[in-house]
Amino acid sequence: MPQISIHAFCDRNETASCINTMSKDWRMRRTNCKIYMGGLSAAIDFYHKENTPSLILIESGMRGEELFNQLEQLASVCDEGTKVVIIGAANDIRLYRQLMDKGVSDYIVPPLHPLNLIRSLSELYSDPETPFTGRAIAFFGAKGGVGSSTLAHNIAWVLAERLQQETAMIDLDSAWGTTALDFTYDSASGLEEALAEPDRMDETLLDRIMVRHTPRLSLLPTASSLNTKPVMDSSAYEAIIGGVRSISPLALLDLPHFWCDWTTNTLTTVDDVVITATPDLPNLRNTKNLIDFLRAQRPNDPDPILILNQTGRCKSKEDEISVENFASAVGLEPSLVIGFDPDTFSRACNEGKMLPDMKDAAPIVPGLEYIAERLRTGKFSMAPTVAAKVKKGRKGKASKSPGIEDVGGKSLFAGLMKKKG
Repeated sequence: MPQISIHAFCDRNETASCINTMSKDWRMRRTNCKIYMGGLSAAIDFYHKENTPSLILIESGMRGEELFNQLEQLASVCDEGTKVVIIGAANDIRLYRQLMDKGVSDYIVPPLHPLNLIRSLSELYSDPETPFTGRAIAFFGAKGGVGSSTLAHNIAWVLAERLQQETAMIDLDSAWGTTALDFTYDSASGLEEALAEPDRMDETLLDRIMVRHTPRLSLLPTASSLNTKPVMDSSAYEAIIGGVRSISPLALLDLPHFWCDWTTNTLTTVDDVVITATPDLPNLRNTKNLIDFLRAQRPNDPDPILILNQTGRCKSKEDEISVENFASAVGLEPSLVIGFDPDTFSRACNEGKMLPDMKDAAPIVPGLEYIAERLRTGKFSMAPTVAAKVKKGRKGKASKSPGIEDVGGKSLFAGLMKKKG
């Protein structure tokens, strides 16, 4: 939403509560919203003495002449340019048309939901000439070394090459980023140049500094140099992300393991967050803190997507937190569980290949496609087929992590993805 003032005049406490929840959403951070009770008559009395804001929300169950008479009284005290949205009680198309003819901007009926309200209000201020805005997905590791960057890069590749989705991969780790390494580029600039000139962020600059890896996959790598101090200005990162979103329908953001204003702002304002963790105590603590933070800051958004990586790393099950216990402790079921397979991952990294190009990684690919489909559509719309490759024990027997079955089995997500009855 743009930087505007909003006044709401409600008849019911339920409506006031919904608008209050809406006002706390991150999408409304630039607005100033005030809530009053008393409906349409209270609004008329209020604006006899006060200037009207950019937008007025009014709840009213009235219909017919009484409603239209009071709306005319409201119009007589409204400043030019003020938009009025009515929250009514009945889904009446005839009333809707009458209200539109009277100059009302929109007519909304219950059931009300904060996101639906935001969507309706934002449409009032949409500019057809405004650049297209694509979805943005943030990948964040619960701890360093958990594989968040590797998974981000491989899922970006799967989106572009397997799902045929135009995708942009943005490396936001100016000091230690690995996007150029994983995609075998010797990058001398990219993110650093963009951060140096955020005010010039446009399609021309992005076209010059981004790498077209395949016809559907573009990269914004980093030189990973320690010769320059890291940029901590949130507005610079906002400009970069906004610029890429204006030219790509899907942008994957590989975030460093920093906790500062720009990273928290990015995590709060993207469409989806993917958390990667490994099943140990520090990761459990950090993952729970991340989930609690995101639920508090994004109350109207879906939970983050949790990937539990490197399961089965310990020789004994007693030395590793089980999938079930990890999920119970953090309050979120993993969407994907990946077994410990250092040989395949290391070889792919050293050879500059994506996991789908590695024969040994074939069992992991359907799991990556499962997450990629969720990121592409905003919902899980395909059935999972595999969770991970299973590590072999020293005696040649399958060393299973909880919730993962043999690669050759039919139920490879096992109990992890089943709905509890």
